[in-house]
Amino acid sequence: MNLVIVESPAKTKTIKEFLGKDFEVVASKGHIRDIENSGKDNLGLDFNNNYKPIYSIIPHQQATIRLLNKEVEKADNIYLATDPDREGEAISWHLKEVLNIGTKPVKRIEFNEITKDAILEAINTPRDIDENLFASQETRKIMDRIIGYKLSSLLKKNIISSGDLTISAGRVQSACLRIITDREEEIKAFKPTYYYEIEAQFRHFKAKLIDPNHPSKTLILDELGKVQSIIDSLDDFFVVKEIKMGKRIEKAPAPFTTSTLFQQALSKFSMSVSKTKKIAQELYEGIEINGRHQALITYIRTDSTRLSDTFIRHLGAHIKKKYGDDAIGYVHTFNNNQDIQDAHEAIRPVSMYNTIESIEPYLSKDQLKIYKLIYQQTEACMMRDAEFETKTALLSNNNYDFSITFEKPINKGYRVAKEKTEEPKYYFPHEIGDIMKPTQNVSYIEKQTEGPKPFTEATLIKEMESSGIGRPSTYASTIETLKSRNYIVIEKKAIIPTQLGILASNYLKEHFSSIINVDYTASMEKELDEIALNEAKEEKIVDDFYKTFIKTYNDAIKIPSKPLTTGEICPNCGHDMVYRTNRYGTFEACSNYPACKYIKKKDEPEPMVDLIPCPECSTGHLVSKVAKTGRYAGRKFYGCSNFPECKFTISYINQKKQK
Repeated sequence: MNLVIVESPAKTKTIKEFLGKDFEVVASKGHIRDIENSGKDNLGLDFNNNYKPIYSIIPHQQATIRLLNKEVEKADNIYLATDPDREGEAISWHLKEVLNIGTKPVKRIEFNEITKDAILEAINTPRDIDENLFASQETRKIMDRIIGYKLSSLLKKNIISSGDLTISAGRVQSACLRIITDREEEIKAFKPTYYYEIEAQFRHFKAKLIDPNHPSKTLILDELGKVQSIIDSLDDFFVVKEIKMGKRIEKAPAPFTTSTLFQQALSKFSMSVSKTKKIAQELYEGIEINGRHQALITYIRTDSTRLSDTFIRHLGAHIKKKYGDDAIGYVHTFNNNQDIQDAHEAIRPVSMYNTIESIEPYLSKDQLKIYKLIYQQTEACMMRDAEFETKTALLSNNNYDFSITFEKPINKGYRVAKEKTEEPKYYFPHEIGDIMKPTQNVSYIEKQTEGPKPFTEATLIKEMESSGIGRPSTYASTIETLKSRNYIVIEKKAIIPTQLGILASNYLKEHFSSIINVDYTASMEKELDEIALNEAKEEKIVDDFYKTFIKTYNDAIKIPSKPLTTGEICPNCGHDMVYRTNRYGTFEACSNYPACKYIKKKDEPEPMVDLIPCPECSTGHLVSKVAKTGRYAGRKFYGCSNFPECKFTISYINQKKQK
């Protein structure tokens, strides 16, 4: 009997069907061992033996190991089929170490899609466990543990005044938080300036005044007097001075990586990264279709846009049949990252025969959205670029030129697959010398310079990817950690750092800026890649890191931390107000504590704008409050400012109705 061990129980039934009666398929249910909390600083590392981790069984996995050992006893051959990445390699390594395998043959197999052909090919081409890949993952875990344990305790000691508020730091997590808080500082520091553009409104279009020194750009003016002077000098009629014909090429997109899938799902469906990850994992592991568990997409953790040669042939035949021979292009796999962690393919359907229409009845609405997104992107990546004919018209008026560009599709190309086939509503029909009159007086538009925008989950992942911090497997979990630690909140897609997040980031920036930054984190990722390629040794990388880190750490613990000021003055004593934290979160208090114990109340009543007199006592006015207890806890209501002498209240809903 042959035993195959996978990670997820959701895969076992499907793989068992593919392999037949000579195989048994069981799941490890993820990691079975972890570094224990013991030894120096509770890090679980043997500092006298090259920082070797001290592993122990995860308590809730004891039963799983007993079950796996029973299956191992019956097996002649063991295949470790954990996920095809570094983490999966580490799980396989631990399984081999922990299980009672003895001298039985053990092989590692991997596949990027759960299909019969992929599984059988993996069984027929097994390999040994990649010790270098495991060493890379173990190095990551060691460094993350040192940074996480040491800095988390330091943060709690220095920015948490009391209680046990969950707080943490991490190699990737804290570098990511630094990116967010730095952006927030840029946003607050930005001061917009006003500028003006002049435009003429015609029946079907608007033409803008162009810069005579840069004819391809709109003229930007910063003085309203100059703007009005130009408008006053214009005649009532415009003359078509010039028409330029051209062509615009719109390249077909590359197939999805983890990062670009997350970005598109958020942009099109406002779907969070964690939700997209969950749904994509379901599609990868398989959906029940006609009584069979069927995988629909390939492995979702990838930063590659590569497609296999076999799939390219399959995709090409599909496109020719569906869209015609003229629709075929080439696979757009541009911008491949040289630091790709694993030799995966892009995210794609396992088969183009699983059309959107054929599987729609078996998918939830959200599953269908993600599958459709992946299916159409995969079609588009091998179709022709979209081509457009452009026509740029210059309209002259008293030596001032206004410009407008129109376009119409010559070849819709990949847009057919992406359902972007709209026709232009208007295409400039005039000739040189034609006279045109605006439908209204020429006017100006007042604009202001746009500052940096807050990150969304999608743009943050894009920034992480371009900066080289994190990997496809860590993007979603990093954001979730920042949210769970109350370091960030997401409001209307925008990621906003909380005061606790700013406190934590500022402390790390002040004392650990040489380590907690994008460049250092990215360089560590490259070192991990070098270990995986056997171009660097785990022991040296860890030793160099620890010596650098511990020196910085020892310097930091000698310096007392300074609380972050709020920018306000204490109304009692005139000292700066600062942010402090306790088990309930962040609050504002006087920096002169304990001499001054003033604390600003978070729920201090806010007077209503029109200061409506209290209808009961007449001397007070209605103020906004929030119920703290009872069945209406958290609801807003209005009460008298003379409380508790006057106990008049009115619900927020009733008050709105009265208005």
